[in-house]
Amino acid sequence: MTKQFSLEWGGKTLSVEGPASAKQANGSCTVRYGDTVVLVTATMGATRDNIDFLPLSVECEERLYAAGKIKSSRFLKREGRPTDDAIMVRPQ
Repeated sequence: MTKQFSLEWGGKTLSVEGPASAKQANGSCTVRYGDTVVLVTATMGATRDNIDFLPLSVECEERLYAAGKIKSSRFLKREGRPTDDAIMVRPQ
């Protein structure tokens, strides 16, 4: 069953709809604000013993193919490596 929440914020509509179609994630939703849409997913692994903190990593990928734009090219092509701005956390 899909649930949707929305409100007016800054002159645009912010809406959250979930669960999204990310079947392998433990939880997912889509967030829309104006013309921007973000798919948010959350996954978890097995619990580990003797750990007293929450290991957390964030991955952000900027995709341009939805608008048909690829930077520095006049040809349509597949996505390359992520930009420096799109890399937020690099796991070690």
